[in-house]
Amino acid sequence: MAGSSPAKGIELSYLQLAFYILCATVVLGSALALPYLRVTARRLPWPIRLVHGVFGAAGLVVLLWALYRGLPASAMGTAGFGPASAVFVGLALILGFAILLFRVRPPGVLVAFHAGLAIAGFVVLWTVLSLG
Repeated sequence: MAGSSPAKGIELSYLQLAFYILCATVVLGSALALPYLRVTARRLPWPIRLVHGVFGAAGLVVLLWALYRGLPASAMGTAGFGPASAVFVGLALILGFAILLFRVRPPGVLVAFHAGLAIAGFVVLWTVLSLG
């Protein structure tokens, strides 16, 4: 049809956009975490780490924007899950900046806490989308 765009009819909320951005961040983070399973492995190149951090920050910004605009009402009791997800992702971002400060391989405990907070934020956001 003339004048119709391929994206017509696709409605994407800011909350869904934040989820998709954080999905990409999780995939990159998983690739970055693989060398920590072996003691002798080296860190992956800095551009991958930089893209991971930029995606994480962008996902947090979009999530905060979605929370600012207001979440749809839910009868499932998930009203506080959106802000909780933002707190977890924000803390993971702060730890990510701390990991960035290490010139050599950072301690595995710091990476584990970063990953744990990020996974918690991601799962809570997934719950909001699934039940909300």
